[in-house]
Amino acid sequence: MEEMPRGRRFFYNLSAAGWTLLDSLLMTYYVVFLLPPRERIAQGMVQYVPDRTFLWGLTALGVILLFGRIVDAVADPLAASWSDRCRSPFGRRRIFLALGGAPLAVSAAAVFFPPVSGPSWINTVYLAAMFGCYFFFFTIYVGPYLALIPELGHTEKQRLSMTTAQGYWSLIGSALIMIGGPLLIAFLMRSMGAAAAYQRAVVIMAVPGLLLCYSAVFAVDERRFSSAEPSTLPLRDSFLKTVKNRNFLFYLAGNMALWFFFNILRSTTVSMAIVLGEAGEEFASLLFMVVIGISALCFPIIAKLAPLWGKKRLMLIGLLGFALSGVMFSLTGTVPVSPRTWMMLSGAAASFPSAVVIIIPNVVLSEISQADSRVTGERREAMFFGVQGFFMKLNLGLSGAVIAGFYSAFGRDIAQPLGVRLTPLAGAAAALIGFVIMLNYREPGRNS
Repeated sequence: MEEMPRGRRFFYNLSAAGWTLLDSLLMTYYVVFLLPPRERIAQGMVQYVPDRTFLWGLTALGVILLFGRIVDAVADPLAASWSDRCRSPFGRRRIFLALGGAPLAVSAAAVFFPPVSGPSWINTVYLAAMFGCYFFFFTIYVGPYLALIPELGHTEKQRLSMTTAQGYWSLIGSALIMIGGPLLIAFLMRSMGAAAAYQRAVVIMAVPGLLLCYSAVFAVDERRFSSAEPSTLPLRDSFLKTVKNRNFLFYLAGNMALWFFFNILRSTTVSMAIVLGEAGEEFASLLFMVVIGISALCFPIIAKLAPLWGKKRLMLIGLLGFALSGVMFSLTGTVPVSPRTWMMLSGAAASFPSAVVIIIPNVVLSEISQADSRVTGERREAMFFGVQGFFMKLNLGLSGAVIAGFYSAFGRDIAQPLGVRLTPLAGAAAALIGFVIMLNYREPGRNS
């Protein structure tokens, strides 16, 4: 088995920018586009889905997101089993990257083109289908992509190096959306309506995401760089063996809490900038710049601290940092500091935890899957990532439903900002619960 050359490793890691860009594109703008504040409706935006509750207290958008996440959650173990057992000469992971990239990009952009210009059940059905397609192909692409980390990274140092590089590329992909996106939208709004500006910006930003997804397809040759053999375990047996790993479950709870908050942060920052900061998309871009810039500076620090402190401790620090940031965001406008300055400080508090989210969990899960394979003799890397994805997608669907529910029940504009104020508090509460559960995780090779 050969070591993967540095050049090929570069192009494999580069694809992290592609799928992160597409994910950030959807997660950053769907709330403000589909349920815009009144201030943006006056500038030409359209509310595409009803905001009243109708099913178990959920709004239409909440149901849409939960449906999409349920489709995704069911797809996770299926795709993991397909990939683990695949015997394609093109590669048991690589074939899924080739098949998943294009539909992933198209479905992400399609969310921003509902067929009816106004609240309609037709839009609700359409968006449920598009979110379902997006999350399905996200699983088809990202699950096998991440499963390659323990297979191509033959040592802990190599795995940490790969996830750190992917973290940098993920930040770059996120920056294009979170920093460049608001600036592009604001520029386009000078010559067209707000809704049309968002739609055109989405298409422009989706194209590089599509192209970047395919760099890994050309870089990876599993026959040369991986010794992993296809699993023979049926789906049910592989799934059950994975969820019976208690250490994995403790880690999973902590990671779910991290992503619950992170999803709330990136999905509501534009709304918080408009409503709590009484600013616009340009300020949201500046706020994202603070979070992403400081996070990038934290990457080498985390890479140095991980072998010294352990990855568990870093995840615990990340959970506490997110809890602090959520409380701070919710207090915007109620403390004797200007709202914009306070939001900048709140974003800075989320920066180190955001870097932890991007780098550490995939290394931890790679180590858990490697430890399991040494005990069982079975290579089920994709199933570990698939089971994580199963619960993670339900978790992220819940976070989206919380956002939609709070915005609809308590308000989402300057005149009624309580929903926007309460949402980061929900994320902070989840982070604290995850912290308590994560204390039980025992890191392989350490006494804690």
